[in-house]
Amino acid sequence: FPPLTIQPPDFIMILSNRMIRHLLASATIVLLSGCAGIVTPPASFTIYDLELPAAAERTGNNAFVPAAIEVRAPSWLSSSAMQYRLDYRQPTSREVFAESRWAGHPSEMLQRQLAASLGTSGGGNGQCRLRLDLDEFIQRFESVEASTSELVVRASILAPRDESVLARERFVIVTPAMSADAAGGVLAHRQGARRLTDSLRNWLDTLDGDTAEGLNVRERCRP
Repeated sequence: FPPLTIQPPDFIMILSNRMIRHLLASATIVLLSGCAGIVTPPASFTIYDLELPAAAERTGNNAFVPAAIEVRAPSWLSSSAMQYRLDYRQPTSREVFAESRWAGHPSEMLQRQLAASLGTSGGGNGQCRLRLDLDEFIQRFESVEASTSELVVRASILAPRDESVLARERFVIVTPAMSADAAGGVLAHRQGARRLTDSLRNWLDTLDGDTAEGLNVRERCRP
């Protein structure tokens, strides 16, 4: 007798085909999910910082050195992003360089530099503190070929034992960049930080010490 061949019922064939399609679809989803989970590695960043000068030794009758320096910044300046504005095209938009970063927050770098430049790292010769509120730290492009760094701070001398402001001043430092790119902006920021240091030093050394003027900053800050 010929071998007996049993044909499966039609519904089993249909079920098998459906299972095969389901398995293929599931495998495709798994593969696509795996591909979606592959993250493209970020481009390498060029890291910049503000130069750290040699510790300063300030002496003389007019050399006033605060006990400490604190630099505060708003949330949009509390990152390592290097920010710029295209004033010639989109002056209201704050942009960031894609492949360049600061080594730290601008306020942190500026605080370390000023502490070394002004001699505060050594303890200071007064009990008052210098607080800087960083309002702007950005590179501005006036055109495709020209840019400047802009550094804006509000400086306050705080009393030794509380938050009383004995003196305050605002500084706006604008420095042309050698080139209209991130590297040129870094050099301009470095020069701007040096200019800010000089401006602060001159201001601290000329603080009012006369009681007749009502401030008497030097006497109130005396250790």
